[in-house]
Amino acid sequence: MKLPTIALLVVATLSLGACASLMQTASISEAYKHYESKHYDRTLELIRQAERAEAVSAEMKAELTYLKAMTYEELGEGETANTLYEYLIQEHGNSQYGYMAVKKLNIN
Repeated sequence: MKLPTIALLVVATLSLGACASLMQTASISEAYKHYESKHYDRTLELIRQAERAEAVSAEMKAELTYLKAMTYEELGEGETANTLYEYLIQEHGNSQYGYMAVKKLNIN
């Protein structure tokens, strides 16, 4: 391959990665907006979109899980919410979301 072709492929790949990250951030932001507006089904859809992104950091996974748990709580699905809070405590216990999950479950 010629150098310009390789450079073009690198730029295209980097652009796609940046685009995916931007879409993930937009999904999370929209999910919070819909949660605040009590549109819980749409909130869960947007969380699923963000979770499907290729690069989900541990911090972002914890944030998405916490928002998902709160959403299920609002939908009256306490058992599902509690399971997600327990997951956060076990897998992300040292994150802010792990600490908030402990408070939600009143574990001392």
